[in-house]
Amino acid sequence: MPNHGLIGRNLKGVTDREDFSVENWPSPDVGALSPVDLDQFLKRQEAVRLYLQGVASATIQSTTGVHPRFLNRAIRERCMHPHPDGRVYGWRALVPGIHIVKYHRKTKIRTDASGRGAAGALSNLLVQEPDFANRLDKQILKSFSDLKLAEIRRPRHALWAWFLKELRSLGLETRNEWPFTMKTMGYPTLCRYADAVLNANPIKAARIVGGPQVEKKMVSGDGINRPVHAPFERIEMDAHKLDARFVVMIPTLDGGWHPRLIHRLWVIVLLDVASRAVIGYHLSLRVEVNKEDAIAAIKSALVRWSRKDLSFGEQAYFEDAALPSGHHERYVGLCWDQTSVDGALAETCKTVKSKLLDVVGSTLLDPSAGFAQRRSKDDRPFIETFFRTLGSRGLHRMSNTTGAKVQDKRGRDPGKVAVISEFQLEYAAELLDVLIANYNATPHSSLGYRSPLQMLDFYASMDKLPKRQADPNSVQGLLSVRKLCIVRGGYQQGRRPYVNFLGASYSNEELSQRHDLVGQQIWVINHLQDDARIALATTKDGHRLGVLRAHPPWHRTPHSLSIRSAINSMVRNRRFALANGADAITVFMDFVESNAKGKLPIHPSYLELKRLLVEHTQFRSSDTEVAAAKSRLDTTEPTADGAASDVPDESTAVATMPVPTPPRSQSPSKATLPPLRKAAN
Repeated sequence: MPNHGLIGRNLKGVTDREDFSVENWPSPDVGALSPVDLDQFLKRQEAVRLYLQGVASATIQSTTGVHPRFLNRAIRERCMHPHPDGRVYGWRALVPGIHIVKYHRKTKIRTDASGRGAAGALSNLLVQEPDFANRLDKQILKSFSDLKLAEIRRPRHALWAWFLKELRSLGLETRNEWPFTMKTMGYPTLCRYADAVLNANPIKAARIVGGPQVEKKMVSGDGINRPVHAPFERIEMDAHKLDARFVVMIPTLDGGWHPRLIHRLWVIVLLDVASRAVIGYHLSLRVEVNKEDAIAAIKSALVRWSRKDLSFGEQAYFEDAALPSGHHERYVGLCWDQTSVDGALAETCKTVKSKLLDVVGSTLLDPSAGFAQRRSKDDRPFIETFFRTLGSRGLHRMSNTTGAKVQDKRGRDPGKVAVISEFQLEYAAELLDVLIANYNATPHSSLGYRSPLQMLDFYASMDKLPKRQADPNSVQGLLSVRKLCIVRGGYQQGRRPYVNFLGASYSNEELSQRHDLVGQQIWVINHLQDDARIALATTKDGHRLGVLRAHPPWHRTPHSLSIRSAINSMVRNRRFALANGADAITVFMDFVESNAKGKLPIHPSYLELKRLLVEHTQFRSSDTEVAAAKSRLDTTEPTADGAASDVPDESTAVATMPVPTPPRSQSPSKATLPPLRKAAN
């Protein structure tokens, strides 16, 4: 028996246990005790040791002042009592003021005029009425399913009213028993009991207090088993609505310009957890982000970044400001292992998951497969902190900010500020690029006052960067669209063969001679994400049919598939009509600009089209400059950065073939767009 010679007195059922040993008893933190409690605890501890060694009772009482009858009961009922942690109380039971068992009243309740003398009344009542006790616990832990209409936040007074109603049905009020003899009617006692029940059932309590999201967090762990130690091991991706208002300048019939307020813009950001570096982002001009925005953000993290030509001076960039791909060659196309998104973006990323795995080799962590929760800032703390920093260091410091909450406006109207100051959409793109690049060059306290780029360089010096890089051709083809289309026409119809591909008909010299393909399916690929005028074609067995060109009215001005889809939708809804031989893009822009002072909001496709034309040229957006951009497209070869891996050399040549385009009609007195300038604060 492992008692180490300390046992000199046998206590039946205690000292005769095989595992009994006072040396293994848990001890309290004596440093947390007051001097009075510490002195009493040490005396009790010494008395128990002497008692177990068999020292005479008189000697123990004279030495420690503790009566031996207390020691026998203390050892049996306190020290050997099971603790909630699974062990015995041990020496912890000797600390003054420690309650081992709940209080049970043994005498009848008789309260005085002040209401005193009712200690233990509720516990006695629950022992006498076990059915009522079960109903009370169920009432306290009552919750409902997510889809059921019910009261989710019940006040304590509602529970108290139910409590009194049940006790009246049991006859306690008729017999003039507790709690009807109390001035408070047992309300404080019931609140304490409800808190104790909730504390004993933390998961159910979390659902009652915070809903199913908090309940899931209670069972998902605290994150200690999912640490991130290496760069590019986990990337957090999320979308954020910019806290500012901007305008777009629309030409008017009187030759001037009218600022139109646009919807708030979204930015999708990818941030590395280990280094805190933003590796890519995309500014979405749509009302809500979609899969194309998510793919564009991923693509931006894999291609080389370069500084923008700023209208407010190059000095806005810090000396080392950049994204990792623009900071050093080794970060271009660097792949990562995991991509963490929230539930809202996960719905958008369902179709992105396969491309993310094929091109980057990254798995998608969403609420259905991981610890992430919808709209929970605790599960992606680093990117949520970045969004807060983005606002505090940039947009929130300007007078056109909407702020993070209504109180941040401080009586200002951000929309009016943006209109009066003509804070244009182009400013948002430039300012956002500067803020993100400068963020990567700003020291962080959590990184040992290194900047995110310096942290990446530190990891690179320790050879901790991943060795896997994405294939450039696969990266360029991320936004390509491939579809099986049936070849139409043929000599039976007296028309050369062609295909209908996503709202437009396409053909070329080779396809127009392939009457044997009529009625069969061929692959059509939109390989240039911002130029749907051309597409690639191959047969099912892989034979290339060359580069197809769109038929009128989609053959002149560069556009994307999303812009074409929006225009076709407006035509079907009879918002405007397309005449034979007209350019659909020009007609669409005329329609939007003819309503410059209308109440309808600016169509998102118009904003996307302006961005697209700016990227095809080196001009800023305006009516005159758009016409110049389209004329420039007739004589200048646009870049084909979005080409996929299967783009033949002739595709670029076909894309840049001159197309006779009549100049857009405009008033001779129309003024040019005012120079870009920063908004007045």
